[in-house]
Amino acid sequence: MNTLIIEPHSKVDYQLFVSLAKRLNVTFREEKIKLKNKKEKNEEEFLSFFGALDGIDADKMIKDIEESRTIKDMDTSWA
Repeated sequence: MNTLIIEPHSKVDYQLFVSLAKRLNVTFREEKIKLKNKKEKNEEEFLSFFGALDGIDADKMIKDIEESRTIKDMDTSWA
């Protein structure tokens, strides 16, 4: 048998699905899930970036960037 997972966006939608399941006499169960707030999500994304550059040679990357420039003699005295 297949399982259907529905994640409503509001409490009203949730109640609609529960009442529909009861009306159709369908077996269902409720599970609580912890929603991540924006700060936790941003922190998780930031921490997942660590290690993304492992195994990459920084000197080679800098050389590739310098070689791909269209203007070779870039004046950066203003920076």
